[in-house]
Amino acid sequence: MNKRVLSTVAIGALALSVSLTACSGGDSRTDSDTLEVWDLQQSGKDINESYAPIIQSFEKANPGVKVKLTVIPYEQYLNKALLALNGSSGPDVLSLDQIWMAQLAAAGQISALDEQIEASSTIEPDDFFAGAWASNVYDDSTYGVPLNADVWEQLYYNADLFEKAGLDPDAPPTTWEEWNAALEKLTDPSTDQAGISLIGCKNEGSVVVTNSLMFSNDGSVITDDASSYDSAENAAALEQYATLADFAPAGVAATCEQDAVARFTAGKAAMLLDGSWQQDTMKTSADFDWRIAVPPVPAGKTFIGALGGFNLGISAKATRPDLAFKWIEHLTTAENQVAVNSLIPALKTAGAEFVAENRQQPDVVLETLENGGTRPATPAYPQISKAQQDTVQAILGGEDVAKALAEGSEAIGAAIDAAR
Repeated sequence: MNKRVLSTVAIGALALSVSLTACSGGDSRTDSDTLEVWDLQQSGKDINESYAPIIQSFEKANPGVKVKLTVIPYEQYLNKALLALNGSSGPDVLSLDQIWMAQLAAAGQISALDEQIEASSTIEPDDFFAGAWASNVYDDSTYGVPLNADVWEQLYYNADLFEKAGLDPDAPPTTWEEWNAALEKLTDPSTDQAGISLIGCKNEGSVVVTNSLMFSNDGSVITDDASSYDSAENAAALEQYATLADFAPAGVAATCEQDAVARFTAGKAAMLLDGSWQQDTMKTSADFDWRIAVPPVPAGKTFIGALGGFNLGISAKATRPDLAFKWIEHLTTAENQVAVNSLIPALKTAGAEFVAENRQQPDVVLETLENGGTRPATPAYPQISKAQQDTVQAILGGEDVAKALAEGSEAIGAAIDAAR
């Protein structure tokens, strides 16, 4: 998978803060039976080609209807969507990053779909990965249907370096205590070999990696519309993150996903925290025995990663909302989800099929996906993400974890208050 898709980087977060009052051009649709559909360019996969038979079958089942598909790169997508949704032109149905849902819903840009879902004979919430479905819920209403999902993260490790360090590659660490002990053995400053390659730069990557540590220690970011960031559980998780940084190559605060992956594939680090999409990179770039495992957790806990992915929403200005929902139903069959996705389909049967065909150790991938947790569903998410990024930067800069958390929690609380 293209890393740009699930790594909702700072550009995406900044774009979310663009005013929703931006203007757009006139209505480009003159035919109410033309369905405008927008999707994201996920990877090198030809989206138009994969959609062609699905569009054809939908048009055949709905005589007189024409589907117009527009595919837009991720980096440009949100700004274009904001302009279009505020204007009189634009899509009827569009794919949306999970972390965009609450802001667009709160602004009245997308429609609640509870009644359509309740009446649907084909869409059942329990058929989707639970976290993926939950990412569509804001203020007790459901604003979309999941298209795909993945999770930050799995633990990638170099089995050859494990053996060299006297560690059993068939028994990777499962607890934080075992993890730290393994890192000690895998780190060799004399050869510049690091125990782990760690994402820490100021973008969404550092948010989701630290979220996974916090979620796995029963921590959270927001509870009952208030900051819960400054907690003992989160403090312990961020102390563990600081420990990981001690065993990583210098410059963690400037290390983004691409850099972290490159160090691992070059054999300069024995472990890496990243998502299943990076298996495509490993297959072509890692010249060693690489494997994955469920990331270590505090003793007695369950790993809960931070979910990412995309949902199908309907514009509040859709000319034919009934037709738009029929398209969503059509696109969320198992066969069609597999056909259009280069990410893991959010429908569980389709997701299991995709992972079995495209991922090494599919059982590990599915376990982490089944247990994935969502990032806060709030219109204030861009500001909350920034506060978390600032916290990580402060900790990596040597600030006391408790102090950094308190400052971050204050910023998160202010963002929540401002969004009310």
